[in-house]
Amino acid sequence: MSSDIIHLTGGIDVGNGYVKGMILNTDTGVRDRIDLPSAIVATPRQSPKVPLEDAEAFQTMNDAEEDFYNRLDASFSSPLVSDSDRRIFGRSALSVRGSVFSEFEVHDGHASKADQQLSKILVLGVYAAKALRDYVRVNDKLPEQELRVKVRTGLALPISEFVARRYGYAGEFIGAKGSAVHLVTIKNFNTPVSVRIEFEDVQVVAEGASAQYAISEKGEPLANALLTDLRSREPEMLPGVTGADLVAAQNTVGIDVGEGTVNFPVFTNARFNAEAASTLDMGYGTILENALDRQDEADLRFTSRKQLADFLQTTPSVLQRNRHQRAVQLVEPDIKHLVDQIRRAFSETLSQSGESTEVVYVYGGGSGPIKEELYPELIKAAGDVPVLYLDARYSRHLNREGLFLAARAAEEAAAAAQVAADGDSSRRGNRKTTKASA
Repeated sequence: MSSDIIHLTGGIDVGNGYVKGMILNTDTGVRDRIDLPSAIVATPRQSPKVPLEDAEAFQTMNDAEEDFYNRLDASFSSPLVSDSDRRIFGRSALSVRGSVFSEFEVHDGHASKADQQLSKILVLGVYAAKALRDYVRVNDKLPEQELRVKVRTGLALPISEFVARRYGYAGEFIGAKGSAVHLVTIKNFNTPVSVRIEFEDVQVVAEGASAQYAISEKGEPLANALLTDLRSREPEMLPGVTGADLVAAQNTVGIDVGEGTVNFPVFTNARFNAEAASTLDMGYGTILENALDRQDEADLRFTSRKQLADFLQTTPSVLQRNRHQRAVQLVEPDIKHLVDQIRRAFSETLSQSGESTEVVYVYGGGSGPIKEELYPELIKAAGDVPVLYLDARYSRHLNREGLFLAARAAEEAAAAAQVAADGDSSRRGNRKTTKASA
């Protein structure tokens, strides 16, 4: 592997709150699942972090507790990145002081993720980290030369941006005629490591729609689990309906609750219906931002919504219970407003999708904290259309799984086309040989 090109295929869901990824090394079959806050700190000077000894690379890459993706320290030379500042990624970025902290804006009028440099840095960073991690896992040491990486990826954009921006967004990574080269220099260790990334293919999918693909792929086991959950609260719901019936449904509406947006993907006759689908330009992160503005009232001192979100999602210790309770109470006033906005947008989407809608799915990283308030409102708004609320512990990862499926499908299609082309070339060669012999 030391001198070969590394081939990676993945789905990277760059959310306003978290990056959820699944990347497969198609050379070794090793698959990584990635989960880190969508946050970085940038510093034009020497990194405030002390680099690790080179000899620690193997342990660092294989230690689940360390999670290399959340410790990545790298600089970039890429047409997608305007400077060569060092960036520290993920959870490590939440505790670095004296540097420029960056996260996605979630207030009204915020810029598209397609236009924000942060989204590209996060994608490039996780692919570079995966390449180095795989190299070290095989070779037990850091490389002595630049790593070369070919990438096929699935990425997502909010539904409101998908139709107009998907080709341009993909083209930024690939470059004119596939010419773009992205150099990532990883600086976690005493010896910097250069990773040269080229994108072979970028599939851009609408947010929420990719999650629906993953739900369909999971099939009856997931559908049966959803029915069991639903009937544990409402025993008389959907009499006679089976998991197979849900899997067979071709007309669905999804509610993908994120940190900066809520997307409503609509599928009509099993095809994504962009005309009926919609995006609400606010999400759970909007609640967190509003709470930060009032945190002095609760005697709290969070420096970013990522810190607040992580704190809310962590089971508090005995010593943290009072602070945790105050943090929970801090976000409660805005939950009702968000729920009301989601209910209204859902009602409008449902009217656009028509009477053919068979089932509604609710999922996404922001769906868990507001389930108690949101679920009853959606049930009332949906009437006799069943609403299935997925557990946020796994539903927040559905978009990345759907994006991975999109990248793999494109990869398989390209391989099949290449086989067909090789076959045609071989047949033409045989015909020429036959004619020459005659």
